[in-house]
Amino acid sequence: MESSTDPRMFEGRAFYKLGEFTHDHRKKVLVFGILACLGMSSLMMMGPDWSEAWGEGDLESVEALSIMDNAFSEEGGNSESEQGFVYLVFHESLNDSSDVWQQEVQDSLSVFSSLDDVSIEYSWDTEGEERSEFTFETEEGFWARNLVVMNMSRKEAKSLYSEHWESVEIDSDFEAWRTDKTAIEYTFDHRIEKDLIKAELVSGPLSLIILAIVFGTLIAALLPVGVGVLTVLSAMGVTIWLSNVTDVTQYAVNIISLIGIGVSIDYSLFLVNRFREEMERDPEDIRTATAMTVATAGKAVFFSGITVAIGLMGMLFFTNTSLPSLGIGGTLAVTIAMIYSLLVLPSVLSLLGPRINTGRKLPFSFKIESNGEDGVWSKIATTVMDRPWAVLIPTLIILLGAGLPFFQAEFSLANRDALPPDDESRLGLDHIDTLWPQSTSNAALVVIDFDGEDPLNESNLRQMHRWMVSQIEDDRINEAFGYALPQMGMNESTVVQYWATPAEYLTPEQNATREYLREQFVADDVTYVIYAIDGSSTSKDSHDFVADLREDRDDFTAVLLTGDDSSLKVAGFAAYSLDTLWAIQDHLPIALAFILIATIVLIFIQVRSILIPIKAIVMNILSISASFGMLVFVFQWGYGADLLNFTPQPIEATNPVIMFCIVFGLSMDYEVLMLSRIHEEWERTGDNTLAVANG
Repeated sequence: MESSTDPRMFEGRAFYKLGEFTHDHRKKVLVFGILACLGMSSLMMMGPDWSEAWGEGDLESVEALSIMDNAFSEEGGNSESEQGFVYLVFHESLNDSSDVWQQEVQDSLSVFSSLDDVSIEYSWDTEGEERSEFTFETEEGFWARNLVVMNMSRKEAKSLYSEHWESVEIDSDFEAWRTDKTAIEYTFDHRIEKDLIKAELVSGPLSLIILAIVFGTLIAALLPVGVGVLTVLSAMGVTIWLSNVTDVTQYAVNIISLIGIGVSIDYSLFLVNRFREEMERDPEDIRTATAMTVATAGKAVFFSGITVAIGLMGMLFFTNTSLPSLGIGGTLAVTIAMIYSLLVLPSVLSLLGPRINTGRKLPFSFKIESNGEDGVWSKIATTVMDRPWAVLIPTLIILLGAGLPFFQAEFSLANRDALPPDDESRLGLDHIDTLWPQSTSNAALVVIDFDGEDPLNESNLRQMHRWMVSQIEDDRINEAFGYALPQMGMNESTVVQYWATPAEYLTPEQNATREYLREQFVADDVTYVIYAIDGSSTSKDSHDFVADLREDRDDFTAVLLTGDDSSLKVAGFAAYSLDTLWAIQDHLPIALAFILIATIVLIFIQVRSILIPIKAIVMNILSISASFGMLVFVFQWGYGADLLNFTPQPIEATNPVIMFCIVFGLSMDYEVLMLSRIHEEWERTGDNTLAVANG
């Protein structure tokens, strides 16, 4: 097919001039593009410095852990946020007093035991009450957990674990699980990375096959792939550089490959197809063909790229979450893809000229005439316009019906249940929660800073004891741990006497227990209390408990905490999950306003219409709502859970935001590309119906 638009309509316009410039300086533009890619991709040599904290210091739960880390690291005690993993071991007949057992476990952990800043607490080295926290015997056999402690940052611990986790193996007569903390976190990262590679190995060849089918020749099919490679390499380099100067998580890389390749192929396909149309008009006039390609398809790509970038930039508003990193990666990928498509690709097309269609015609390719009143898509569009209500009403019913489940959505953060049910680290933690419910992973940590006062003075002891006793009346609390309640059932006077008794009047065992409590729970003027909560840390009940705890603290803190910098803050995964939900909720209005208003303005500038941008927004919201509904239908209600090997659970709170920003941007992308061709046809014919059909 050849273009039916007269080039004289576009002469003098900015994008037409850009196309002429690209043709006239095609070699320089191509060299500049390649050098720019080499320069940006060379930034990968710096090595990434991915952030683990996501810049979320404003969240109460994170502030609480920061207070704990600062206090307990100075004391040399065990901070609740220290890094490491648990090595859970089971045997049907042996126990950890057996030489065979001990040798097998030591051999399994030999690599970690030889490393600096790593210590291992073996189950058989524990005594007294502490031993019950490390061992458990059932009718099936003997269980023991061994704690591998890494005295380093979260990032360093994950890096160390990633290097050596495969070395942890045990004899087949035993069963063992590497789990908890660092193991769980690494498993999430590792699975995401593996799934991403798997997806790219499938999508890459599939994309090339589809492009070959569409274009018919290998040269034309390879051009979009080439732009995708340039885009991903450049965006990766810039993102890695940014990770060294600001907070960026490794998830930015995931969205670069996901979005970068997709939009690069999308934009390139649009430009290559238009160039081939223009070349069929006059194979000798490459300059005009290049200029027309940039003036039409290039202009559409420009507005489309900005539209997609606007959607992705919406994630930048969600501070104190992982979303800004995704926004950074996605926006970079789309922007770079747009620039390469507007400059580098037209320069290559200009150099190729008629040779874009040379090469062996692929036998399985096909060609659909897509313009003119006799084209397949024109006939479909005409049929729809002839019976608009017959198409619109069923479509609306389907979209609205698909979106209904979203009204019953429950939100939380992903925890170990997001891993496959047969995952080793998840299974291990499930066993631990069953065998040692007192060490449940669902716990609220109440961190108290007395601002210079001694937590162990009599007044503070009494107030803390009264508060803990009042709290454990809550049925949602399984157990409480803290220095003001050494044992369940101890009254206020007994607790005061327990801490006031001189060491010489206590047995060695009592002294050891008291010092253990002091070391674990008190560091200068900071202490903390652990409340083991029923259910999952991401459940609504756990969130309600944390919210109630925070709401009721004022009366207690007014009596107990008198210092200017004293505080009582709630941490733990349930608290962090709730804080993140609140952070997303707080930033949602401004993000939506930015995306919607910016998109309306952009489409208005492109087509000079008020109704079309509003129509586009409404259509896209309907389609996104249907996607949200299916998200609940599958992942919360569990339809297809067995097939896809996952556990139904509340929706990860960031997923709808990510979906909205990506899907809204991409759906508007296709809207803009179609509108650009429709608007071009309308300028050419002045006939609205014909413009829609041909466009």
